[in-house]
Amino acid sequence: MFRLETDRLFIRPWTPADRPAFTGLTEDPEVMRYVHGGQPYAEDEVDEWFTRQARQLAEHDVCMGALIEKATGRLVGIAGTQPLGTTGNFEIGWWLARDVWGRGYATEAGGAAMRHVLETLGHRRVVAIIDPDNEPSKRVVGRLGMHYESRVTGEQLGHRKPQIVVDLFAKEA
Repeated sequence: MFRLETDRLFIRPWTPADRPAFTGLTEDPEVMRYVHGGQPYAEDEVDEWFTRQARQLAEHDVCMGALIEKATGRLVGIAGTQPLGTTGNFEIGWWLARDVWGRGYATEAGGAAMRHVLETLGHRRVVAIIDPDNEPSKRVVGRLGMHYESRVTGEQLGHRKPQIVVDLFAKEA
């Protein structure tokens, strides 16, 4: 069963009880600024998120899971890995509640997700897609040793959102 752990955090699959905390994250325009155009998820999008993560867990034993702070037991974000469109790559990603920004949690969770793809799953490559304006996440991938490859569209990636434009970062095993 998918579960990633670091010194301060763990990432686990979603449960129905997590829905209010997930929805709360999506209602913060600053948290969603680079994820969803600053807009909250509609109820059908929340349903689709939970369905997609359950499917990815069943098919690949990965998900963008619930990020839990060990010290408090509180859900403080989203982190993990998932297949990236039709590329055959696995991407890592994160979003964090605003009150935990600046603690290094994105780097810690991203590192755990990257190790899972490269070491546990045995893939030779891991990627991240980042909004071109999201400088904090670009600093995180830099700390993780990932390098910039190119600016791409969702259509080029076979992504469920073909209209997105993102910067693609990668690390090879």
